[in-house]
Parts: sequence; structure tokens; C-alpha cells
Amino acid sequence: MKPNQILKTCGIILFILSTLPACSLVDLEEPGPTTPVEPPAGIPLTEEEFIFELAATDDSRMWSALTFQLEGLNGFQFCRLDDTFIFFSNGTYRYDGGEVLCGGEDNTRIKTGIWELSFQDSQIIFDRQTSKEYRTTVAGLENGRMELTGQVEIFGQSLDISGIYETEQ
Repeated sequence: MKPNQILKTCGIILFILSTLPACSLVDLEEPGPTTPVEPPAGIPLTEEEFIFELAATDDSRMWSALTFQLEGLNGFQFCRLDDTFIFFSNGTYRYDGGEVLCGGEDNTRIKTGIWELSFQDSQIIFDRQTSKEYRTTVAGLENGRMELTGQVEIFGQSLDISGIYETEQ
């Protein structure tokens, strides 16, 4: 790997680790073979349905990672597949990075904060108006499956990220 690519990869990792599931450098350099996962195709039609799909009305809903991809790297980032999000109906979330953490910025397994929905944009905003603010687009949300997409900017380059998550219905 070229030195410039190593710097970009490290920067990407540091940013993602503070907002999204954890990953190790080895997995980023050499992802293993992947099995295709069918993303959800639809989006809830009303804001109430959207919030219910994310967090339910009975307190919370847990989402487990099925896939996580970073632009420029072939395959899923397997170290992220033990990550979970819990969206609570009171507008808070709990992120568990799983057993595999990268170190550096990603040295805390459990992260918590506030989430809100921007229904018009199909976006979830994490920790709005803080130094940790991150927006992700919900590309699909139906039948207990959610696809999140976003971008990270590292050294002036925007890289696409995406993940598919699943919950028990």
C-alpha cells in the first residue's frame, strides 16, 4: 500500500470510528470474500411510520450489521459485522462496536448520544450541533432491514460508505 493510501485509510478509519461501527486495519486492507445481501427497496411513506420502523413505539429497536462497505475497498469490512445500534423511541441511541475495535480513536466499545430524523431528506442525524454530528441517508427501510449510506471526507476526498442492518420484527 502506498504511503498516501495509508494516510487516507488511517484518516477514514479515525472519522468512521467516531461515528459508525468499528473496524480493524487488517480488515480494511484485505476484506474477505462476500455473500450478497439484498438491500431493502422501500422507504416508509409517513414520518410516524419511519420512526416506528427505526425505534418502535415500545421503547427501542436494535439493529445488527449485515454488511459494511467503504469506497475503494472490495468486499465487506468483516470487523464491523458484530456492531449494533439501538434506537430508543425517546430520541437517544446506543452504539456497541462489538468485540473488534481498531484502537486509537476507536478505543471505546459503547457510545451513546441523540438521534433525530430529517424525514424530508430520509436522513438520520446523530448528535446534531455537536462536534460528533454525523448525517446518514436511509436508502431503504422495510421488513426489518435498513440500508444506510453516507460519505466521509478525508484529506479533501469524499468516500462513500454504506451498511445494511437488520432487526427482529
